[in-house]
Amino acid sequence: MNVLIATDMEGITGIDDAGDCLPSHPAAYARGRKLMTDEVLTVVDALRDAGAGRISVGDWHMVGTNVERERMPDGIEVRPIAELALVEAEPSLTKAHGGPLDAVVFVGHHASTPNPRGFSSHTFIWDMEVLLDGRSLNEVQVYAQGLAAEGIPVLAASGDRWMLEELGKEELGNARLVPTKEGRGRAQASSFDIDSTRTELAAAVTGALAAPLQPPPARSYPAELRITVEGEELAKTTVSEPSDLLTTIATVFRTSRVSREYRQLAKLLPAGHNSRARKVQRRLGSLVATPVMRSKERHWLASAQ
Repeated sequence: MNVLIATDMEGITGIDDAGDCLPSHPAAYARGRKLMTDEVLTVVDALRDAGAGRISVGDWHMVGTNVERERMPDGIEVRPIAELALVEAEPSLTKAHGGPLDAVVFVGHHASTPNPRGFSSHTFIWDMEVLLDGRSLNEVQVYAQGLAAEGIPVLAASGDRWMLEELGKEELGNARLVPTKEGRGRAQASSFDIDSTRTELAAAVTGALAAPLQPPPARSYPAELRITVEGEELAKTTVSEPSDLLTTIATVFRTSRVSREYRQLAKLLPAGHNSRARKVQRRLGSLVATPVMRSKERHWLASAQ
């Protein structure tokens, strides 16, 4: 079985301060990267113990330079989200994996932008909202429609309990759901016990692999899609089927003004091999980006109060 571990950062166990997720807070971010990598390795070990085949890690936080690649076992490729967001015209979870895909594990995800209780709540970027027939979706709900189109099941999904509560009944098929923390608003969270949560996550993956798998169901289509940023409408259109949703969102993002800063960040924090030169480049890029990131961070946190 070929499995993609699609990991974000804000829903990782032990990450309880917004600064843990941001390169503009170097010491906190270094701690966050370690916790994120630890949790990904928990899932890698569970998958390998259960006999999974090719495993890839989708680093889906910011531009995708968060997982400590040097700690990944041989044969585990880490693929940054920037490749899908900026390059791929028709993104899919299979393309994110880089080959045939049989199942996905969502690790460390967060609630949608308007959720007042969610830790670091946002949808793809700060202050962006994705509404399908008037209902605000979180990122996992969007990805679920891509999986519905491809007929690919979710083994497990972990993250902030408020993200999990946004999901409808069996919205991820028969995936096992693992809460890692409880958000206390956008800036803070209270994580559950790290060791217990990782044990639960590993057991969820193992249990899912031993049971019949069911892909996420498709929503009702055609459906009206609205995308807003800071209340400004970027797009209002109709999507005709599940496969259109992720493609339309990516196209709107890539062609709108909001991608300009994301592209600049991707240049400052390039993904790829962890050579000494690349590490220095990312360190310098983080220093350059910090003033702008800190300013946007303050605005983002204040907008949720």
